[in-house]
Amino acid sequence: MTTTLLRSVRRVPLDGEPGDPVDVLLADGRIAAIGVDLDPSGAVVVEGDGRWVAPGLWDEHTHFEQWAQSALRIDTAGTSDPREVCRRVADHIASLEGPADAVVVGFGHRMSSWSREPVTAELDAVSGAHPVVLMAGDAHSGWLNTAAQRLYGVSFDGICTEGDWFALMPQVSDDPQALADARLRRIRELFALGVVGLVDLVMDDHLGSWQRLAAEGVTLPRVVIGVFPSTLDEVIAAGLRTGDPLPGGDGLLRMGSLKIIADGSLSSLSAARRDAYGVVSGHFAYTLDELVAMQSRASAHGLTVATHAIGDACLSQVLDAYEASGARGTIEHAQLVDRADIPRIVRLGLPLNVQPWHLVDDWRAMDQLWPGRCDDAFPFRSLLDAGVTLRLSSDAPVAPLDPWRAMAAAVHRNTPDLDSWHPSERITATEAYRASVRTRVAVGQPADVILLATNPLGPQADSAAAASQFMGARVEATYVGGVRAH
Repeated sequence: MTTTLLRSVRRVPLDGEPGDPVDVLLADGRIAAIGVDLDPSGAVVVEGDGRWVAPGLWDEHTHFEQWAQSALRIDTAGTSDPREVCRRVADHIASLEGPADAVVVGFGHRMSSWSREPVTAELDAVSGAHPVVLMAGDAHSGWLNTAAQRLYGVSFDGICTEGDWFALMPQVSDDPQALADARLRRIRELFALGVVGLVDLVMDDHLGSWQRLAAEGVTLPRVVIGVFPSTLDEVIAAGLRTGDPLPGGDGLLRMGSLKIIADGSLSSLSAARRDAYGVVSGHFAYTLDELVAMQSRASAHGLTVATHAIGDACLSQVLDAYEASGARGTIEHAQLVDRADIPRIVRLGLPLNVQPWHLVDDWRAMDQLWPGRCDDAFPFRSLLDAGVTLRLSSDAPVAPLDPWRAMAAAVHRNTPDLDSWHPSERITATEAYRASVRTRVAVGQPADVILLATNPLGPQADSAAAASQFMGARVEATYVGGVRAH
């Protein structure tokens, strides 16, 4: 294993580290020493020239295969109504040179930003013989034309959502070589962003493509692989427990949690939420008894549980389930939080894996869908102040897999060019960075570090400037276990 000496670098002050230049020695996968004028014998010397060294970034909630697939699909994001999507589909089909019945797949639209729901006939009118599958940007619904419905053996008018959609989505495949190339491009993107690890929640193949990539000799990040209920029996039969190393991963691949989707999403208008009068609407995927049973079974076999809860009504149900089952794990998303539930989150010791960029995508819709409740949306400041552990993530491909954007959204609660949305719930830049890493630049820690041209935590005049500083960060090198990946 290569030994590397990062000479004359400054530590990003996550915990008050002094800004004086030091040498950092990476050896045997760990940070072996930090000091001045360390002995370079036997090491590859990298001249830092006063650049900044920081812990490498983690994305705590991704769907890597779907993120790779999204690179191959028509971009329907940012559309204002179904007619605009149909125009994009028509333009794409007009440019095709292959078979007249080739499957066309799109991704990215958000129904919460449309004035109406679509119907099958309007997609039929622009697609000819091509089966067309349009996946919503939140991955909780799809819009199919008639040819696609025949191909996949389903029948409905308009949108297919939630359980029916999750059963259909894995059947939509891509050219294997194109997808293989997309995976490699996405891994390079990760390293260029300074990402050293991610949690990959996989819906169909419990190991995803990671073991195959490792066997091919691809340089990988650290990956914690979570599974869905359909794969739970397979994982139990294999004797895998949360934290176990997976074969062939050279210590980089580990077993994660059971992932349970307990309600819908905001963009597909299916999150289980209360209005200002306490009336509940939206989609509950399971009863309380069903949640308790799944959590209990996973816990009995050594698995933690990651439970998706976007609406506040669902979050209350999920907390009831954790209390009854005694399972350990996390809550995923928590976009709308009943303030009365925050002490329960603390008491149960449940970290929240949150996605700040969802706020950027959804704040206008939330003002319409949760009138009078938006003070309780993405309440990062209140959660941190109460003692809740926050971990930042993307939910890629639902949002960009870019921790710098996530941190920017957490500190400003919007893009830097717009006013902060409910600014009382902003967190500091240091808090955002701490919520995006698992390690520190300290002796004995894993050698998962990045080199930056500037200090991303440098003082700024306001939250917009702090967000701009994050979004302008430039990663010059990424090391995973001491191996240079970028």
